[in-house]
Amino acid sequence: MDRKRIATIVVGLALAAGVGLAVLSFTNRVPDADNLPDEAAAGLEALKTVQGRLQLGKDDQMLEYELWVQRPRHLRAEAELEGLNRKAVFIMTFNEEEAWTYDPLLNLATVTDRSEGAAAAGTRFGTSLLETMPDDVLAALQAGELQILGEEAVAGRNTLRVQVLLPPGQSPLEEAGEQLTVWLDMSTFYPLAIEGDTGFHMRFDFIKFDEEIDPRTFVFFPPPGATVRRIGE
Repeated sequence: MDRKRIATIVVGLALAAGVGLAVLSFTNRVPDADNLPDEAAAGLEALKTVQGRLQLGKDDQMLEYELWVQRPRHLRAEAELEGLNRKAVFIMTFNEEEAWTYDPLLNLATVTDRSEGAAAAGTRFGTSLLETMPDDVLAALQAGELQILGEEAVAGRNTLRVQVLLPPGQSPLEEAGEQLTVWLDMSTFYPLAIEGDTGFHMRFDFIKFDEEIDPRTFVFFPPPGATVRRIGE
């Protein structure tokens, strides 16, 4: 191989490496506080599914949930309750038509109509913080004063740590209060951790995005013998 050809190959490889580094730098760049709400909105809009495991609660009262989400209106969450002589799993299953909540301690399944124009729409029934959380955080980013604190790993993913200060009485995430810190996934802007001035905590220890979820995950059948209560009837 002559020197001219070798030089051409070397230059080509250098250019390719430069382009790769430029793309990597652009992909991993940290947005500034002014642009963050718009970038977060675009990231969440593109997100299709979420599967993970998280802890959620206040102070030392925490529950661990397994979570499946197909945005925007499908969710399943399960939490195994401790201190019982049998396996007892609290279950929430939401889809476009219905929201089911199953309490194993009472053997009670509550169902709410979520179809368009349902009478129960706008009430506290038929929804959950686990469903509204990413959009509540986005609303907080849009309404609050932001300070970007840096990058940090959560659940094995790179996140942007952001402090949010909200006007008094105007927190979209009421459970967390008016001053909160959120850890946003750098690729999807989905919140992987939240800490609020109320003692509220949420943190994933495992998460994956945009992998197919079996549609049967979001269908619930009450266990035999369970009492079924329908909200609005």
